[in-house]
Amino acid sequence: MNSAGSTAPGTPPPRRLPRWLVVLVSLGVVVGPGGALLVLLNPPEASFGWFAYAPLGDGTFPDVFWVTPEAAAGWTGVVAGLVVLAFCAGWLVGRRRHAPPR
Repeated sequence: MNSAGSTAPGTPPPRRLPRWLVVLVSLGVVVGPGGALLVLLNPPEASFGWFAYAPLGDGTFPDVFWVTPEAAAGWTGVVAGLVVLAFCAGWLVGRRRHAPPR
């Protein structure tokens, strides 16, 4: 047994993950659910009323926001978190080395 742990002779030591990858995974884990919470905790205020008459020529209907700024930021966070996690997963899969054929 050596100071690195109990590894059998001839086996390579386990490779550590790069620090930047750990930071990116942590960022993706925080940003994705954070964006989802932002969307869920800030629902758009829906107010609907009955308009018996059309507005006059100089009047307008009230503004309707189908996507609020909070929802847009939240969905952007969800997508960004998923993209970062997909990049990290792809990098890890591409990094694996296959054993040579025997």
